[in-house]
Amino acid sequence: MFDSQKAEAFASRLLSALNSGGFCLMASIGHRTGLFDAMRDAPPMTSTDIADRAGLNERYVREWLGAMVTAGVVDVDPSTLTFTLPPEHAAFLHPVHRPPRRRGGRDRRLLQDGRRRSLRAVSAVP
Repeated sequence: MFDSQKAEAFASRLLSALNSGGFCLMASIGHRTGLFDAMRDAPPMTSTDIADRAGLNERYVREWLGAMVTAGVVDVDPSTLTFTLPPEHAAFLHPVHRPPRRRGGRDRRLLQDGRRRSLRAVSAVP
């Protein structure tokens, strides 16, 4: 027998996982292209301003900003169409603004450096 409550719960979990995956991809783009760097400590800017500051195509920056606003990472002023990266969010998106480590916390840079070394070692194997 089909359990509609169970199906609804699964559909909700699946949608949440898909949205989280999409956010991860877009956050990675923000890091790799320097968009988070371009917005850090900046006054409210238009998508054109952000694109110019990051040296990117405005059309793609606008799409990225839409995803970041939807995810609640970037704030938008709809009356001026300007975007800001709140410092409270930047604290978790950029190492310069990283909050103090908690006891027992891991340093992401060390983990990334370790992965790079591991990948280099694997690629050196014939």
